[in-house]
Amino acid sequence: MKEWIHRTIFGANHRWWALSVAALATFMVTTDAGLLAISLPVIVAEFKTDLAMGGWLPFIYALVTGSLYLPCGRLSDLFGRKRTLGVGFVIYTLTSLMAAFSQSIGQVIFFRGLQAAGSAFMMANTFALVTALFSPAERGRAMGISGGMISALGFVIGPALGGLITYTLGWRSVFYVSFGLGIVGLLGTRFILLDEKACGAREKEKQPPFDFLGTATFALSLTALLLALTAGQKGLWHTPIVRSELVAAALSLAFFLWWEKRTPHPLLALGLFRIRLFAAGNVARLASFVTVSMNQLLMPFFLQLALGLDTLRAGLLMATASVGLGVLSPFTGWLSDRIGARLLSCAGLALMGISFLTLRALQLGASKADIVLGLSLLGVGLGLFQTPNNNSLMSSIPRERLGVGSSFLSIVRSLGLSIGVATASAIVSSRLVAVTGQTSLDNLRSAALSASNAPLLSAFMQGYRTTCLTAAILCFLGAMAAGVRGAQGRS
Repeated sequence: MKEWIHRTIFGANHRWWALSVAALATFMVTTDAGLLAISLPVIVAEFKTDLAMGGWLPFIYALVTGSLYLPCGRLSDLFGRKRTLGVGFVIYTLTSLMAAFSQSIGQVIFFRGLQAAGSAFMMANTFALVTALFSPAERGRAMGISGGMISALGFVIGPALGGLITYTLGWRSVFYVSFGLGIVGLLGTRFILLDEKACGAREKEKQPPFDFLGTATFALSLTALLLALTAGQKGLWHTPIVRSELVAAALSLAFFLWWEKRTPHPLLALGLFRIRLFAAGNVARLASFVTVSMNQLLMPFFLQLALGLDTLRAGLLMATASVGLGVLSPFTGWLSDRIGARLLSCAGLALMGISFLTLRALQLGASKADIVLGLSLLGVGLGLFQTPNNNSLMSSIPRERLGVGSSFLSIVRSLGLSIGVATASAIVSSRLVAVTGQTSLDNLRSAALSASNAPLLSAFMQGYRTTCLTAAILCFLGAMAAGVRGAQGRS
């Protein structure tokens, strides 16, 4: 029996067993976001705190992961993907259990921040692991499964499962679920993944030094930027503290780039951006996540304000955007292995642009069929774009830099989501100020959103349509960037 198991797991299909470990890491992280988001009001109520304090839970997660993706990717290149992925599962699993036993909102936030560190170790490795395991002929299909289909599944299941668990067992059980999945992932890493020599250093050679100064300055620049974006989306763009944070972010980033160019062992090899496919693909990837984030922020408001839907029906309609991504990702990954990524990436972003023009045309009282059409087009466009683009990006990177490349893709995703939220919030806020004197989406939330409040609703609709037009333009520009990439690299 033992020999049969060994032959089955470590035989010709070992790469697919190893893919299951990467897929589980992706599923944990994407599902976890929905699990906690739906539980946040219950956590805030139990500890008798306010929404501002509760908002630190998603913010600390974004801050820690964004700051650690790049150094975790570099550690993966230096010490191997099995080790760093295992560290990620250990941190994530233990801190999930600790969070479940928290006795104050401060403790939940603290352990959520530590949990984010484990997430950074895991997500900095997923793309790199798939790229290292699979040949170019199978890489797109593997990325479509682990990145596209599993991500979509996690985003759809997370809120529904979180609501069910919180309602029946309480919010602490959300962290117990994460703990249980982490145990499975840790066992998979230990017994399925094979040991590998650290990339970037031959056996018996001294490991190159880790770039601590680059890590610190990059974390400082990203922290300052996220703090500025978070405050800005509440209508505080013109305050001295936000301006100071933006200046600090710019200066820290400039020093980081200067240092990375100067140091012999950089955290981020700037030479990667001389690879046209890598540079143009990341520009297109940024455009996709900025626009997706715009829709994720404003569509729930449209469904509940303009159409008067409750949260359950609004959530079900929102989920239609994930269906196209989940269904198409494995197929488009397989197709990109055969025809390349350029055509699929361009077509996907162009279709996303068309979907935003369709969503922009929605009127008050729009039919559910019109909404499903627009959101489905968005999901299909993202399904056409995401996996082929990720495949071509990772295939263009030297093998000794797969960890850094994988982590940079995660950074682009985090920045895109943050920039999209801030941009959409700023556009709608400007309309609210002009029409009603309200200053931010927080005021829109707290207005109880009565359908009879015509000025507020009109101001929101103006901002919503402007945001959709902005998103469409960004998608078309992203499609142009995807079209100027060079020939796809094969490694």
